[in-house]
Amino acid sequence: CELMNQGILALVSSIGCTSAGSLQSLADAMHIPHLFIQRSTAGTPRSGCGVTRSNRNDDYTLSVRPPVYLNDVILRVVTEYAWQKLIIFYDSEYDIRGIQEFLDKVSQQGMDVALQKVENNINKMITTLFDTMRIEELNRYRDTLRRAILVMNPATAKAFITEVSK
Repeated sequence: CELMNQGILALVSSIGCTSAGSLQSLADAMHIPHLFIQRSTAGTPRSGCGVTRSNRNDDYTLSVRPPVYLNDVILRVVTEYAWQKLIIFYDSEYDIRGIQEFLDKVSQQGMDVALQKVENNINKMITTLFDTMRIEELNRYRDTLRRAILVMNPATAKAFITEVSK
């Protein structure tokens, strides 16, 4: 709830079934998208973890099994929101080649996608990045931050969101 009060517009999770159900309820109540990627440590889908669907049209959780559909899901979200410019932040634990199909498709559609690797020292990375920009660039960059996708481990994502929210 604290992150939603700070303006977080979507949730992406790959956690246990019980926690995913709680996040699904929260996302439905707060009317924000929730992407739930089911996987085991071996990368295969968990068979015993289903997302409960209601008969309403306002379910906000999209369950992805297996995670290879991530390219299609990201493309659908970007298309639904009609984003023409966005930034993807990723950390060293994510092989960015995993979304190459998405990058190819948005490039063909004329969308502007920037990739930004997030270093371990997030504070230093952000400070360095912002210090090198002119005011006009900084204003454009802030606008692009409203259309950002984070592809990183949860601890890094939390630290990144906290730092950017300051």
